[in-house]
Amino acid sequence: MGFIEAVLALIGLVGLIGAAVRRHLPRLPGRPPEEDRAAPYREGLHAAVRIQGVAHDLEQQIYAEALRHAKGDPKRP
Repeated sequence: MGFIEAVLALIGLVGLIGAAVRRHLPRLPGRPPEEDRAAPYREGLHAAVRIQGVAHDLEQQIYAEALRHAKGDPKRP
């Protein structure tokens, strides 16, 4: 049982070392850069945040206009 655990630990250690080395090595000139798969989602998130901000501003304007009408503000017909 101890032998199996040692082999599994060695495999895990080699995997971690390999991942660390791969991450710190500079990009080879022949390899294309990795594409940013999250870019479309990030752009969509930013668009949704902008839309939410605009909707919030519009909601505030609607409430202010409704309050003016409720008070009978003479500035607006």
